[in-house]
Amino acid sequence: MEKFDILVAGASTTGAWFAKKMAEAGHSVLVIEKQQAENVSREYDIFHMGKAEMERFGLDIPKEGDDDYGFVFTSGRSYSPYGNYSKYGKETVVGMHKHEFIMKMNRQAEAAGAKIIYGAAFNDFLKDEKGKIIGAKYITDEGEQQVEAKLIADCTGIPSAARRKLPDNAYVENFALSPADIFYVVLYYAKYTDQKINPLDLHGFFMQYKSWSAPSGDDHGAILGIGANYDYAYAEEIFKDVRKNVPWPKYTVEKVEKGMTPYHRTLYSFVEDGFIAMGDTAFLTKPTCGEGCTSSLYQAEIAVEVISKLLKEGKPLTKENMWSINKRYIQVQGKDFDSLRPLLIGIIGYDYKEAEYMFKNDIIFCQKILGGMGQDLNLTGGDIAKMVAGILKGVATGNIRMSNVKKTVKGLMQSGEVGKLYDEYPDSPAGYFAWKAKADALWEKIGKVADTCDPEILRKIGK
Repeated sequence: MEKFDILVAGASTTGAWFAKKMAEAGHSVLVIEKQQAENVSREYDIFHMGKAEMERFGLDIPKEGDDDYGFVFTSGRSYSPYGNYSKYGKETVVGMHKHEFIMKMNRQAEAAGAKIIYGAAFNDFLKDEKGKIIGAKYITDEGEQQVEAKLIADCTGIPSAARRKLPDNAYVENFALSPADIFYVVLYYAKYTDQKINPLDLHGFFMQYKSWSAPSGDDHGAILGIGANYDYAYAEEIFKDVRKNVPWPKYTVEKVEKGMTPYHRTLYSFVEDGFIAMGDTAFLTKPTCGEGCTSSLYQAEIAVEVISKLLKEGKPLTKENMWSINKRYIQVQGKDFDSLRPLLIGIIGYDYKEAEYMFKNDIIFCQKILGGMGQDLNLTGGDIAKMVAGILKGVATGNIRMSNVKKTVKGLMQSGEVGKLYDEYPDSPAGYFAWKAKADALWEKIGKVADTCDPEILRKIGK
């Protein structure tokens, strides 16, 4: 039976990056990927990453002429619900062909020394007589195979093939995501009828619909996207609102792609004895849009540092020894992402007319916030006072409902509660379950972004 330091299940962004970094550090790595090589990451053709984030994690930025290159552009505008007002972004974004980019990452992992087996699906943990994880069982065309490993890294995404096999008393939660915890994404690849239109000029995001327009890389082509909880039918119904409410140039749809991404608060713990959950398996996606390619690498970077050090020192990969991965992630990016979720619930509650008014008057939907999405906002007391004054004026003039103001205030307060709780994350597994009980109670009170979905549309599609 083969033996490795690390077995990675899943060969997309996080799995490939983690495998490469661990191999570069001198550790033996096996990656198993259920898809054959030609089918890896085929759910979408074009996908986007921020250039600064790619540079931050040492990702190879493709150049014109590379098979994974699409285009480079500066991120566009955040639009109001009727498209009358917008705020400008400033991030440089790289558009790439996803399959080609991921396969390049896999080749780089192999060049670093990792072994990759395609057409190999994780089946179960391999355990010793005491129930300790010592490897994995996986299925290929030749039947079940077994391999020993000191650590199993689950990078299988929403299916969470390994995480879901953990026992109920594990420190890593083993629940399955429900349709309310998933973002269903529909991409319409469109060609504008008027060939004078530059898709880059129309690139932008519609927060109220969770919809966007991005270049596709083809002449006069764009990707018109929509994301929603529950299922694709709900997303498609919301997209009808976008096209009805927002003046938009005529286009024809050439193809449609569909895919899913987790849309759930972060796992409370990533580590168990001989196991770590990473990437989409751990729900490490941005709360504003559900994207998780580069945000997952923040956790992976911590994991590489901690796990490599333990292996070099000859220490076992127990949850106690790997616990700092939890604490370091939860208290920084985990806190930033999850504390934003309650506020988003409050903001999304505004109807289209209210949001249009707020865009117009720079209330919450203002340039400082929307133009700096994902960056340190540095809101001053004067900024907040201006927003409060704007909200009060909106209520007084009948343009904003007091009920929605209360939801926003509630969201702000709950955001603070999440931040405070995550600051108190335990230093070791000893205090974990007491902390988890508090977190469960808080998230039960907060609810989910899916709770803001239109009940009439849900009834229409049978949900």
